[in-house]
Amino acid sequence: MADSVTVLQDVGSSGKTLAILGDGFAAGSDQTTYNNYVRDVVLKQVFGSGYYNEDAAAWNIRRVNLESVHSGASTRTWNLQGTPSNLADDTFTENIFNTSLGIISNGEWWHNWFENGTNTASRIDAALAKWAPGADFTLIIVNSTLPGGLRTGSVLKVTTQENWATIAHEMGHGFGNLADEYSASGKGAFTLSDPGRVNVTTSTKRSSVKWKQFIAGATPVPTGLGTAAGWTVGTKPAGWDDAADAGLFEGGHTYETGIFRPVINCRMNSNTPDFCPICYTELKDTHHHTAAHSFTRTVPGRFTSKLGSEFIGVENRALTVYRATDTRWEHKHTTAAIVPGSWEIRPGDQYWAGDFDGDGRDELVVFNSTDWVFPYLALIKVNTDGTTRVLARYDGDIPGWGGFARHDTFLVGDFDGDGRDDLLVVNLDDWSMPYVATLISSGSGFTQTRRYDGDIPGWGGLARHDEIMVADVGGTGQDDLLIWNSQDWSSEYLGLFRNQRGSFRCIRLWEDDIAGWGGFARNDRFFVGDFKGDGKEDLYIFNGSDWANPYLAMFRSTGSDFSFVRIFDGDVPGWGGMRSHDRFLPADLTGDGKVDLFAWNSADWSHNYAGRMISTGSDLHADFREDWIGEWHLGDGDRFDRVPSRERLRPRTAVSEAIIIGPVTVKGPDRILAHNAAWLGTFTGTTPLVMTNIYNRWIHNYRFGRNW
Repeated sequence: MADSVTVLQDVGSSGKTLAILGDGFAAGSDQTTYNNYVRDVVLKQVFGSGYYNEDAAAWNIRRVNLESVHSGASTRTWNLQGTPSNLADDTFTENIFNTSLGIISNGEWWHNWFENGTNTASRIDAALAKWAPGADFTLIIVNSTLPGGLRTGSVLKVTTQENWATIAHEMGHGFGNLADEYSASGKGAFTLSDPGRVNVTTSTKRSSVKWKQFIAGATPVPTGLGTAAGWTVGTKPAGWDDAADAGLFEGGHTYETGIFRPVINCRMNSNTPDFCPICYTELKDTHHHTAAHSFTRTVPGRFTSKLGSEFIGVENRALTVYRATDTRWEHKHTTAAIVPGSWEIRPGDQYWAGDFDGDGRDELVVFNSTDWVFPYLALIKVNTDGTTRVLARYDGDIPGWGGFARHDTFLVGDFDGDGRDDLLVVNLDDWSMPYVATLISSGSGFTQTRRYDGDIPGWGGLARHDEIMVADVGGTGQDDLLIWNSQDWSSEYLGLFRNQRGSFRCIRLWEDDIAGWGGFARNDRFFVGDFKGDGKEDLYIFNGSDWANPYLAMFRSTGSDFSFVRIFDGDVPGWGGMRSHDRFLPADLTGDGKVDLFAWNSADWSHNYAGRMISTGSDLHADFREDWIGEWHLGDGDRFDRVPSRERLRPRTAVSEAIIIGPVTVKGPDRILAHNAAWLGTFTGTTPLVMTNIYNRWIHNYRFGRNW
C-alpha cells in the first residue's frame, strides 16, 4: 500500500492541525500496529481524558501513513563510560535500517532519546508538505522497543514502548511551551537566567513568583528547599494535594537545585499526575479560543446517572458533559467533531433531552436543518462515562412524516404512558398547511404513529402562531398538550389535548377567557409546573403589556380542567412591582416538591433584578437580589436554565415552559444555571438567591486562586 493520509478529526479551518507520522512501520501488520496505537493511545487515551479532552475541539488530526522498507526503527546504543553527564567520552554501536524518516532510537535520556539519521529533517518536512501542509504540530510514533519521548520545536517524538502519559507530557512541552519539572540525577544546579517558562522560576520572593495567585496565603514561600525538594519548610498541612496545591519547590527544568517549580508533582514532572494549576491554565489560555468554547448553549438533564444533576454544553464542534459535585461542576467528557455512529457536530444543531429508552437517564435528540443539503435527525445515547454514540439517524425524513423541513421543531413528552419519552414534531411554516405528528420511541429509535394534517380533533384548525406546550395535567405519567393561539383568529384560544387510544383529542377548550383570569389577551404567557405538589401540572399565566397593570395568576389542575387559585394585580408580595419585561422560569427552588418561579428583569429598571416567587400551593411570596448575586453581575445577555436534581426535565418551547417534577423520594432543590458566552454560575433558592459557584471561560475547580 502506498503512503497516504487519514483524517481522524476535522473541526474546520479555525482549528489547529496535529499531524501524526509513523517511522519504522513496514507494510502489512506493522501498519495495523501503527493505526491501533494512534487510535487506542493517542485518540482514546490522550484526547479521551483530562485537559486534552477538554480542548479536543481545537484540533484537526491527520494520521499520515508512511511505509518503511524495514520493520522497526534504527537503533544506537550508547556506552556512557560511567560518566553520564560527560558526553565527550561516550561511544556507541548501531543498527541502521531503511525507514521512512530515518529516525534513530537510542533509549538514553542523556542523548535526548532520539537522533536524526540521513536527511531525517528534510524527510519529515517533505511528508508534512505532501500529506498535512500547514500542520501546527507533528507527533511522530517511532516503532522501537526502547523508551523515549522528546519535543524539539513543534515536533514531538515517542516510541511505541511509551504509554499515553508520556505523550501527554511531551504535548505539554509542545502545546503549552511548558518546562520539565523533574530533576535529572547528576544535572546539578541551575545557574543561568530565568528560562522564561510559566512553570519554573529562579525567584524566591512571593511577590515576584509567576504563579503567586495560586499560592495560598498560609503556604510558606519557598515551600521546599534542597535537591528535587518536596515540602521541607515546616509541616505539610493535612489535605495537601501534591499535584494541585501550589507553592515554591526547588528543583526543575531538569536541574536539581537553583530553580523552582510550582508543585511537588505534576505531569511535567513524572508524567502520571494530571497537570498542576499553572500548567493547566497555560494550556487553556493557549488553546481555549481555538476550541471555540462558549457557555451560551446548555442542555440540562441526567445523562450519565439516574441521580444527580448534569448539563451538556453545546458548542459549534463539541458536546461536553458536566456533572454536579456538591456545590461545584466538573468536566465529565467532551465529544469533539463527531458522535460515533455517526453525527457530525455542527453550529446549526438543535438539541432536546429526554429519557427516550426509559432507563432513568436522559438521551439527546439532535436536529439540523441548516448545515447540510437536507435535514437530519438523530437519537444520541450518553454513556455512563460521558462518551456518546448514535442510536438512530434519519436522513431527510422519518417514514410517515413526509420529509423534514427547515422549521421543524420538536417537543419531548411521554405521550403513550410507557415510561419512555417520545417526540412531537411540529411544522407550522414550511407547507401549505400546518402539520403535527407523534414520533413514539422504541428505546432505540422512533416510529411515526399519527400525523395531524391541518388540525388536531377539537382544535378547529392548526395555525401559524399556535404555541404548543407539553404537560402532565392529569398526573398520570402520560403527557398532554396545551395549545395557545392569540393571533390567527378573532378570539384567543387555549386547548387541552389528551392522547386517547393513540390519538390526541381536545378534552377542554377555552375561548377568550379562563374563569378567574378576566379575559385572554394577545401577550398572555403560560408557564407549566406543579405548584401544588400533588403530581398534576398546574398553570401560571402572566401578562405584562396588554393591561394597565401586569397580572400573574395561578390555576390548579383538576386533571381535566384548570381551577382559579389566585391572581396578582401589579405585584407579587416582596417582588417590588411586576413590569412588562419580567421573565419567569418554573423550578422547585426550595425542594419541597412545589414548582416556584425564578424571576428576572433586565429591561424595565435602572438596575437588573433576579429573585424567587415561592409557591405555598395556593399563594406566592417573593424576594429578590439587585444587580449582583454573589459575584454574578446580572446582565442583558444572561440566560437561565433549570437543572433538575434527580428529576426529569421538560425543555422549553417558544415563550412557554413545561416542567415535570418527578419522584420526590431523593430529590433536592433545582439549580438555576446562569450563563452567557464567557461566564457560567449556579444559583440556589432554598433561601433568597445564593450563588454557589462561578466560572470564567472554562470549568475547573482550583484548590486556591482562579483563572481571572
